[in-house]
Amino acid sequence: MDVRDLAPALLAVGQLFDAANSALNGESARINVQVTATEAGSFQIGLEVAQSIGEHLVALLSSTPVVAAGTLVTLVFGTPASRGLVSVINALKGKKPSKIEKLSESTIKISFEGDSFEVPIELLKLYQDMSVRAAMQKLVQEPLLKEGIELFEVREKRKQIASVNKSEASNFERPHVPDEILVDHVRTSAYSIISLAFKEENKWRLNDGSNPISATIADEEFLQRVDNNQISFSKGDILICDVRVTQKQTDQGLKTEYVVLKVKDHRSGARQLPLPLPIPSPKEESS
Repeated sequence: MDVRDLAPALLAVGQLFDAANSALNGESARINVQVTATEAGSFQIGLEVAQSIGEHLVALLSSTPVVAAGTLVTLVFGTPASRGLVSVINALKGKKPSKIEKLSESTIKISFEGDSFEVPIELLKLYQDMSVRAAMQKLVQEPLLKEGIELFEVREKRKQIASVNKSEASNFERPHVPDEILVDHVRTSAYSIISLAFKEENKWRLNDGSNPISATIADEEFLQRVDNNQISFSKGDILICDVRVTQKQTDQGLKTEYVVLKVKDHRSGARQLPLPLPIPSPKEESS
């Protein structure tokens, strides 16, 4: 296996168990992952779940049991007698289960296309965790997409406990989770203009006085006046706008979008000294 393909796969092992440990143990335990070459083409994975005295006390006080390293390996890769996450993802063929039943406090039943199997509830948590699924994609799918790599296989004491062939690689693509809208409101704000975009769907760069933003201009009447050269802009000009601010939780984290619904006023950036009285005209002065 080319080292350029091997190195990311080995890093993915660490990322996978870091994510699995975080999903099941949270901050109660840290995990160390070591990979040792045992023979040509084979590697042994060693895991250690470590707790500081403070972490141990927090776990005791919160009554939160820590999932041991050996259990994490079993949950991810399975055993000769039980399914692990690799087997479950492969069996579901990249799709969602048709039915999930809770059999007890620790066991669930997953049904899919006429087949069903019982797994620990912790395995379902790993299946749902996007960080775990992203690491699983790097470990299983991405190497199998490389030329010359035909099989991903996990063995324990020379006995196969999980395998995925090239034709099954697509089953391990990280699923897409729809964006979740957290905040959606309209406010009136003033913005200075940093840069303009006159092409369709290009965003204007504005500044609210503290931070630069990229905003979509949805005020068609305002855009029409700009296109007809009825409005000119100078450095420091201010737009007073009704703006829709939408914040979403996405696969990449928190995302904020700005849409200018209505430009209510366009003020020149040139400052003038305000005077309390009108300036008299030349005729008024001569009289």
